[in-house]
Amino acid sequence: MATIEPTTHERPAAGGTFRVRPATPEDAAAMLDAAHDAFRTSPYLLTSPDEFTMTESDERAFVAGILAHPRQLMLIAEAGGLVLGMLDMRQPSTRRKARHRVLLGMSVREALRGQGVGTALMARAIERARAHPDLSLVTLEVYAANSRAIALYERFGFVPKGTLPGGLVHDDGSAWDQVEMYLPV
Repeated sequence: MATIEPTTHERPAAGGTFRVRPATPEDAAAMLDAAHDAFRTSPYLLTSPDEFTMTESDERAFVAGILAHPRQLMLIAEAGGLVLGMLDMRQPSTRRKARHRVLLGMSVREALRGQGVGTALMARAIERARAHPDLSLVTLEVYAANSRAIALYERFGFVPKGTLPGGLVHDDGSAWDQVEMYLPV
């Protein structure tokens, strides 16, 4: 995707400011720290905490791979070197017939949820998707129980495509419904 300039945002509930900008491989350690916070504090991530085994080297390569792809994006919200939240848009398929769409994923540190970090990340991501000439569809998958995330996505115009009953099963055997959503850009 084209160059994205950093933007500064206020954190109304906590005071202070944060920036949203493209991630770089040099952000790997801070991104891993933020990811581990999200895994410790949210039951709503699609990857189980013990499945997330990325090293700093792995994370650097992952970010570099996203940056090298013209239709993919990795954004971070950061303040003072601390990653507050992350968002990626990746192509789920390499097939030509599906290259017009991306799959969005996002996480925000527990202490900063509900303070505008996710909103700022989403705004920048949707802006970039709309500006990209080859993209026309952003999709995502979310826990049906994650009403705050669904409300955020709907504010940006995402439409529920359907609910997959028991689409996610936790290690304790509990089944959770999954909602698939889309946004034409």
